[in-house]
Amino acid sequence: MPRSDATRVIAPDVPRDVAVPIATGTVRLTDDPDGSTTVWVNEVPSSSMRLDPTVLDFEYMRHFAAAIAAWGPPAKLLALHAGAGVCTMARHLSHAYPDSRHIAVDIDTTLPDLARQWWDLPRAPQLRVRAQDGSAAVVERHDDSLDLILRDAFAGDSTPVSMADEHWWTHARRVVRPGGLVLANVKYVPQQRNHAPDVAAARAIFRDVVAVGEPAVLKGKRRGNVVIVASDGIDLDALRRYAASAPLPTGVDPSWPGQR
Repeated sequence: MPRSDATRVIAPDVPRDVAVPIATGTVRLTDDPDGSTTVWVNEVPSSSMRLDPTVLDFEYMRHFAAAIAAWGPPAKLLALHAGAGVCTMARHLSHAYPDSRHIAVDIDTTLPDLARQWWDLPRAPQLRVRAQDGSAAVVERHDDSLDLILRDAFAGDSTPVSMADEHWWTHARRVVRPGGLVLANVKYVPQQRNHAPDVAAARAIFRDVVAVGEPAVLKGKRRGNVVIVASDGIDLDALRRYAASAPLPTGVDPSWPGQR
């Protein structure tokens, strides 16, 4: 007899809080009191899994979703997720936009297979999951072949240099169709400037670049994640309306990081 939603769990056969070897290190799962399961990759919280695909636990993922809604995706959206992890965003967007199609790539050759085993990811052609370097996945695409790119790739606390320079952003602009959108998850650490060349490269390529994140992070007062929204036309008012109604304090800054 099938389990009810109240008794079902994510990846029921996977031991919790036990490091599982993957190609790039280890992954482990922990269950949280709110019903979510956190995915730790190399001891860094990488993603969150829930039975309900409409719920996103990580704040930066909610910023991703809000930026896409403000953008107004085409009905036949085609998205590339570079640094897909366990495909939380791809699963969420597949549910939110049923006619969308998604390509999810991760540099780890083991994690995509585990993700398929652990929970109910959409099947191809709606979601194709493969092991591939996120830089190569963009560079090798044909011109004007995507509507959306979501970059969520990290080596420790930083985005790999090969995905955070003008070369990568130039190819990202080349492969998205006119009016397309690129979203990038950036880690900000006070007193460090690792993020600055990345954002500067985005601004050199796209007409509009806006940062969305916690106000204290945007002001340089604490570390955290900032979502970079890049396009040749951004509805800034829509992003500000989202920020004003977001469950946690959220800011929108078209000039981040400024001189800090």
